[in-house]
Order: sequence, then structure tokens, then C-alpha cells
Amino acid sequence: MNAFMIKTSGGRFYVRPASPERFLVDIDGEEVMMEKDEDGYVRAPGATDNGRRLNMGLLNNIADEIAVQTA
Repeated sequence: MNAFMIKTSGGRFYVRPASPERFLVDIDGEEVMMEKDEDGYVRAPGATDNGRRLNMGLLNNIADEIAVQTA
């Protein structure tokens, strides 16, 4: 699968598949790993590797769009 862009109310985000179950998303210059859980839903952590807290509403919107694009 190739990289793709998704558009949410929070902006445009570039998604790069790392594997069929994991995706790297560029959010404000930081890459956030999102992955499918046991139930097949895409989830993200609430913080970046640098400890910066992210808006969970934005992450959920991005996760929903990734699920639509990869379904």
C-alpha cells in the first residue's frame, strides 16, 4: 500500500503505512504510530514519543479516515 493523504476538520494529514496493521501519521511535524487493535479498529496513543499530549478527538477522526481508506 502506498502513502496517502486524509482530510479531516483538523486539517490534512499524510499517512504512510508501516505494515498492514500500522500507520505513521505526520501530525504537526511529529510522526505518530497508529495501529489496528484486536477488534480491527485503528487506535493511537494519547501522546507522542516526545511526551507532547495530542487531541484525542483529532486522533479519533484521523483513525476513522484511515479505516475508511484501508477498508
